[in-house]
Amino acid sequence: GKGGYGGTVFGEKEIRPLGGYAGYDPLLIDIVRFFETGISPVTKEETLEIFAFMEAADQSKANGGRAVSIDAVMKSAMGKTR
Repeated sequence: GKGGYGGTVFGEKEIRPLGGYAGYDPLLIDIVRFFETGISPVTKEETLEIFAFMEAADQSKANGGRAVSIDAVMKSAMGKTR
């Protein structure tokens, strides 16, 4: 059947619905603000963590689902940039 967009958060004390999809307006506001000011709405550290997460997932997939430490990926990337 037809499903909605969103999710459910399972906490220690309660279960709550995660908000539904409200459209792209908040994203577009941040994009326009970035182009106007040059200030990113996301920190460099958070951006690097996102890329490390994706790289760890790729490495895990390539190795049959073996666990890959995000910290190890970050340390490896930092060593390559120096």
